[in-house]
Amino acid sequence: MIEVLLVEDDPFTREMMMTTLRSMGYHAAMASNGQQAIEFLQNEKAEVILMDVDMPVMNGIEATRQIKKEGIDSIVIMLTAFGDEKAMEEAAEAGADDYLTKPVEMRALKARIELAKKARTFHVARSKLLIENKMLIGVKEEEINACIEENYSLSAELLYRLSLAAEFRDDDTYEHTRRVGRNAAMIAQYIGKDAEYIYLLTQAAPLHDIGKIGISDTILLKPGSLDNDEFETMKTHTIIGKKILNGSQTKILQLAESIAYSHHERWDGSGYPQGLQGESIPLEGRIVCIADSMDAMFSKRPYKGKMPPKKVKEELQKNRGLQFDPTMVDAVLEHWEEIADMYHAEAGG
Repeated sequence: MIEVLLVEDDPFTREMMMTTLRSMGYHAAMASNGQQAIEFLQNEKAEVILMDVDMPVMNGIEATRQIKKEGIDSIVIMLTAFGDEKAMEEAAEAGADDYLTKPVEMRALKARIELAKKARTFHVARSKLLIENKMLIGVKEEEINACIEENYSLSAELLYRLSLAAEFRDDDTYEHTRRVGRNAAMIAQYIGKDAEYIYLLTQAAPLHDIGKIGISDTILLKPGSLDNDEFETMKTHTIIGKKILNGSQTKILQLAESIAYSHHERWDGSGYPQGLQGESIPLEGRIVCIADSMDAMFSKRPYKGKMPPKKVKEELQKNRGLQFDPTMVDAVLEHWEEIADMYHAEAGG
């Protein structure tokens, strides 16, 4: 098995990327079009496929569709031109797992490949476990229960690692997603939601920014402020997140889809992507809006320092009825000492 299969028709780009992949220590192979890639995969397995979109003989979209149809378990990272949203949408429909925009930033390439390799390991393990579960008819009840528990644990870990996918690119600590889930659960408890809803929210809220996977590193990792066009592109992470999570039959991912799409809506109607106002915003979106913003204010980022608790409290009060649901703000401020102490303890203070 090889680690990376590069599918690229341009000879110069192909040789340059192959040299880079080998210098990174990867066992890599190459193909010049989608048909060659499929023929290669009939005799050899690849953990990760870097697939160009525009190629002769068979383009990357059709090749990806064929690869997924044949049940090949490689993770496909599509190489798309910057801003080509149509190609990204077609790639997602064909079954692509991730995207990188051209020109590929080599500092991000290794991280994305490593993330894809980990994702493939969990996908393969989960598929194998499901097949084995189907073969366990007639075994002892305790053995069945053990397999169910193992499958549940694996699913929970997959959810957790999926929630880290976006943070992997712009958060060195990977703790933001966990804290947003915790904050959301606390707020839901403050406003009197039941235990099942609180549990589902704890699992779903960390996926709020999963759509950032589809945002160019040029924008996502930019150290300064975004210009208007860049900010408009960044806003599409809510739409991408919805597409990634759409169609699930599980309550957790259904809730996560709603959160990914609505957590940047504002109470006064000035948010995105739909410009919803007040209680027309889903409850889970309103909860995660303040849970996410609160953690961002309390946390240090490359472009800002931590805000002191007094300043965070003032910002919440100032945005009550503007960005945030007044009920949520009131619930948070009623338990403010508890929240401030929690962040103080986490900071080692």
